Parts: sequence; C-alpha cells; structure tokens
Amino acid sequence: MLPYVKQLTRVLSERLGWNRARMKLMARLMRALPMQTTTNLAQLAVVMKPQVETDSTYRRLQRFFAEFAFGYEALGRFLLDLVPTSPPYLAVLDRTEWHFGQTPVNVLMIGIAQNGIAFPVAWSVLDHGGGSGADEHTDLLEQFLQIVDPEHIRALVADREFTGAGFLKGLKKREIPFVIRLRKDRRIGPPSNERSSREWSLPARMFARTCAPEQAAHLNGLKGLGGAESVDSQVVTKRLEDGSFLILAGRQVSPDSMMTLYRKRWEIETLFAALKSRGFGLEETHITRPDRIRKLLGMLALTYSWTRIIGIDREAREGPPRECANGYPEKSLFLLWTGSSPGAYGQLASDARRTAPVYSGPYRSTLVFVV
Repeated sequence: MLPYVKQLTRVLSERLGWNRARMKLMARLMRALPMQTTTNLAQLAVVMKPQVETDSTYRRLQRFFAEFAFGYEALGRFLLDLVPTSPPYLAVLDRTEWHFGQTPVNVLMIGIAQNGIAFPVAWSVLDHGGGSGADEHTDLLEQFLQIVDPEHIRALVADREFTGAGFLKGLKKREIPFVIRLRKDRRIGPPSNERSSREWSLPARMFARTCAPEQAAHLNGLKGLGGAESVDSQVVTKRLEDGSFLILAGRQVSPDSMMTLYRKRWEIETLFAALKSRGFGLEETHITRPDRIRKLLGMLALTYSWTRIIGIDREAREGPPRECANGYPEKSLFLLWTGSSPGAYGQLASDARRTAPVYSGPYRSTLVFVV
C-alpha cells in the first residue's frame, strides 16, 4: 500500500470508525480524484490500484456507492475539523443542479465561508428537479445543526430561494442570525406587533426604488415580511448599477454589515465550481440516484477539504497565482491546490513534505506524507 494511502486510511479509521476495507477504498479514491479530475468511475478505476484488473476495481466502486452506508454526522464533524478557522462560522446555503440526460441531479449544501471559497459540511440530494421548499431547507438545517452548535454561527447567508416563512421561523426559533436576499416582489409591512386589522404591505422594490444607482439604504426599524406569521427583520436595500435591486433581510445582524456578509455568499458558488467543471468534474458522473450522489459528494467533500488545507501551505510559500495580462489568475484555485497541472498530485505531496502546513488543525502532522 502506498504510504499516503496507508496514512490516510489510518486517519479515516480513527475518525470515522467504519469498515477498514472501506476506509482503504476511500483513501485510494481520495488519491485518484485529484489525479483524474473526474467523477467518472470507469476513469477513476484505471489509476486507483494499477496491479488489479480495472474491471474489478470498477465493480468494487459500484458496490461501494450502492451498498456502503455513510454516517453523515460523523463525516460532517470530521469535515468541520478540517476547516482552517475557528467559530463563529459564517455559514452559506445554496443549491446547484445539473442533468444527466433527462434526469435532474439537485443538491442542497451548507458550507463554511473561508478566505474566498467555502468548505462543505452538510448537504442533501433532492429527488426532483427545480426549486426547493422550506421543508427541505429545514431538514438540511437540522443536519447542519447536528454538527455545528447554533451559538457558533455568526450568520447564515442565502439567496432568494431560501425565504420561506417556515424556514425563517426555524432560524428565529433557534436564534440563528441570518442575511438572506429577498425577491423584489416580496411584500414588506410593519412588524407583527404593530399591525392593525387594516394591515398593509408593499413590494420590496417600492422601498428600494428611491435609492440612486449604487446607493444603499436601511429601512428604519423591524419590518414584517409577507404574512402575519412571518419573521420580523431588518431590511437593507440597494439599487445596483444596472438598475436592478439588491434587497436583504437580516436578523440579529448589524444592518451596516449585511451587505458585506451577503457578498460572502459567492464563496459557495466558488465551491460548486471547484467540485464541478473547474475541479473534480462532478457533472461527469453517471450516478443519478440521490442516495448515491450524496455518498459521492461525501467523497468529494473529504478530498476537497484535505487537498485545500495542503494548498493553503503551498500558497503561503509560493504566493497566489500569477496574474495574466487580462487580469485573471494564471491558474484556478483548484490547480493551485493540486499542483501545476491536473495530474500533479505527486508534486503536491512532495511540496507538503518539505514544510509543515500553515493549517494548524488536529491533522497537521498527517499532512506531511510521503507518496
């Protein structure tokens, strides 16, 4: 067994406590994913264990995703230990979707925003295409809160899809601060304790249209969002340069910080890019069943987090990627973390061996491995 695979198997066994044969397979898969930058099982099987027939390895991978039961709470706690920052955490929530033929693959995910790109912690895979609902958002939130204490959350940041009254009431009940973007037609009125029988409300765009381009405004006092049972929130509005509106609702968050916090939402989009077309090639998988996609995401989350904390050391020593003449970096973040080319995983390991990583978490010593 390669020394890197051996060390990683030991760490996985200690933290997850699952079947050791499965841990060995996971360690080999974590090594193969950055080398191949694809989630196509047939291509991964080629490099996972060269001394074994490729067809045999391929069938073993199929059985792994079909039969092996993940413990997602234990996995989430392990992933949280790999986040190179301390609480309070800024949590970011979003959804991504793609299609394999006519079959939709629909993923909800919560990550921890950190230095430009999120770390995945909890996710679910929906059994339908299109938008998600408040019940599905609440279920994922419950999964996340099994891993992260609500007191350790600085704020939850999300886009317009996540403004259902049931979900917002769940955040209020658990005293979780949030900053969530509102649709321009979401109705805003007086807070619930000030409403009379002649209740009034207006579309959010009516409050935002008084702003000049690139100007922001804070609506005084708490505002009620929609119906009588909605959550009262602070509301900040801004007219963007193109004339569209950015309208944010926040609770237990300073209005002055809401715009800055909301910008962090983009970090989960960067994570999706690293998992998909600009990194591990998630959309190339032929797996479509939700339970198996969820396991595949678990493997990608482990590989991504492990690779990134090694890359943090590489960036600290070598600096960020050189900028091209057009102002864009010469390499993507993914290529910076995994070496100078998609197949440079061995070079990455060699780099990590030379110096102790900047990452100071519980697995610092294990990162200095030999391939």
